[in-house]
Amino acid sequence: MSEAPQSGHSDPLPRPPDNWVDRAVARAPELPYVAPFFAFLILMFIGGQFGPEWLPWTYALRTFGALAVALLFWRHFPPLGRPHLVWAVVFGVLVAAMWVYVHKWFAAQPWYDSTQLMGKDARGDDLYDPYARLGTGLALWLFLIVRIGGASIVVPIIEEIFWRGFVLRIFIRWHAFQNVPLGAFTWRSFILCSLLSAAEHPMWEVGILCWVVYNLLFYWKKSLLFLIITHGITNCVLYTYVVLAEDWVFWS
Repeated sequence: MSEAPQSGHSDPLPRPPDNWVDRAVARAPELPYVAPFFAFLILMFIGGQFGPEWLPWTYALRTFGALAVALLFWRHFPPLGRPHLVWAVVFGVLVAAMWVYVHKWFAAQPWYDSTQLMGKDARGDDLYDPYARLGTGLALWLFLIVRIGGASIVVPIIEEIFWRGFVLRIFIRWHAFQNVPLGAFTWRSFILCSLLSAAEHPMWEVGILCWVVYNLLFYWKKSLLFLIITHGITNCVLYTYVVLAEDWVFWS
């Protein structure tokens, strides 16, 4: 890896503004990268103000709300690149397994906060068991479809566009990130992006390790689409495990 970003894909040349979205992006090029991500976070915060009985509705709101914002800015996303499907499947499954086993190892250590082993999530709230709350009928299946589908499709899009498409580049050239090629490497951006993932993931130790792996994969293939698919497979495998094993600590 080289410190100087010399090759890769930078953003396409801007189009002449022809509607309010184009004009907004012309004034603030970061909007397509940050708006879907922060829409998801804001809707998640709003949903957190309601009780667990509202979770199916609040999760659907943040999933479809963030998707709507992503679609609004879709044509302003940078080039997504190639899918590299075989590698995406391999690494997606491996990262999902890592997420489970590494967290369980950390959680078993005496110095680690063990509340997540006692039926609590990272905030100390009771874990959400959809079988206990929704039964086994249509409501359960609709919730699982939205929950796993949102984690496997919507979350990877908004997170990869934000973290790999934006954050990795602003730590290289803050005021002209769009001129930095996708997949450009510097130690500063690699380390800071990996560490910042701890702010988003309650299981900080696995979040950092996961982001290290994803960043390395992005430097390797320089393809956002590859990372979106890899991330989606990771989430799909992880959440399928959660439902089958009823190991609700990994809901996030």
